[in-house]
Amino acid sequence: MMEISRLTDQFTDLWNQTSPTQSPWGGVVNREEKQRKELYVDTFLKSMKKLDSDLLKAYSESNVLDEFVLGQLRDLFQNAFSYEHEEIDLMFSGEMMNATKAFIKQAKKFDPSLSIQSIFQACRNVWIMTGLQLILGRRVELTPSIFAYSMLYPYTDNFVDDPQISSKEKQEFSSRFADRLDGKAVDPINEQEQKIYTLVSMIESQYGRQEYPQVFDSLLGIHQAQTQSMALFGRNTMSDDEAIRICLAKGGASVLADGYLIAGNLSEEEKCFLFGYGAYLQLLDDVQDVKEDLEDGLLTAFSKATQEQKLDAMIYKTYNFGEQVLTDSSSLLSRVALDFKGLLQKSILLFFVESVAVDKQFYTEAFQYNLEQVSPLSFSFVRDRHKFFTPQKHVLLEQLKKRVFAAPLNPVED
Repeated sequence: MMEISRLTDQFTDLWNQTSPTQSPWGGVVNREEKQRKELYVDTFLKSMKKLDSDLLKAYSESNVLDEFVLGQLRDLFQNAFSYEHEEIDLMFSGEMMNATKAFIKQAKKFDPSLSIQSIFQACRNVWIMTGLQLILGRRVELTPSIFAYSMLYPYTDNFVDDPQISSKEKQEFSSRFADRLDGKAVDPINEQEQKIYTLVSMIESQYGRQEYPQVFDSLLGIHQAQTQSMALFGRNTMSDDEAIRICLAKGGASVLADGYLIAGNLSEEEKCFLFGYGAYLQLLDDVQDVKEDLEDGLLTAFSKATQEQKLDAMIYKTYNFGEQVLTDSSSLLSRVALDFKGLLQKSILLFFVESVAVDKQFYTEAFQYNLEQVSPLSFSFVRDRHKFFTPQKHVLLEQLKKRVFAAPLNPVED
């Protein structure tokens, strides 16, 4: 736990030193180019609507669905968002697709009652961890620990973030879960806790507690950070430093745990990158959720800032913070045979475009104008299509689930 505290101090200092002024986000995309890219997006959306057609049911026993979806996604990323062939190959590699399929199949077998939304939430962590396997020099595959840790999200993260569950219930669960992570014998009080403790056992099957103590220390670290984040609910006052520390600790500890679960042990350089990368991802999550957090009474660094100002400077600071994290880890990232920083920059730009276009009330008109200038899509287009984009994620995963479960279970993967 001291490691989490030390790294939280380090990256809080980095945040405080980071400039809140604008940095170059890319070249201007003119109106004609935007319209061309928007046409590709609409073509993609129309093609994906075919997934709801009865015609595709005939393909459920073949690879046609996989090839159709992947082909459409590759065209979208290349033509609408200007990704390079090498970047697309990495995102849609056979190894990553196989890991995703194996995870969905195993998740549904583990808990048939899981919703497609919960599976998608867990898949996000699988994708982060398979990407980290590349950076950490490991084979890209679904391991028992990757499965178990990713599955913990639907059970624990949603519980911690649910404003409908009392603080007393959360604290009691938190105490029992901490004991189980610490290797103590704990009797679950309900079926959900039984599932959570079974997932911990899966991690123990891959990493012995005596041989890999830091794996379990890291799990206790993320648990402590999540527990501390409970304090964000219902708070009327909180210092800026306290709010940002809770954010950075939660995100940093989570991805640091990813690294330990992938590799067992980590170098200091790897620890710093993983914690900083996780902190950056948490900042981005909080940007995306600011409207929802305000409605739920969740006081994050971003929802807190909206009480006094527009979020322009916070977005610039977040972007610059991420740039510094990636620059400081350039030697580590060079292990991957492509520009990982450049790939991430394109994805982050799209993330900011969607967040700002949809929740424009939190940003000045000048900020919106500057960001829209470099955006591949106009903000009006993003707002008009927003209701299609979010459900589309679940439609794609639902079809992938159908494709996976149409085939018999592979005994090797089980």
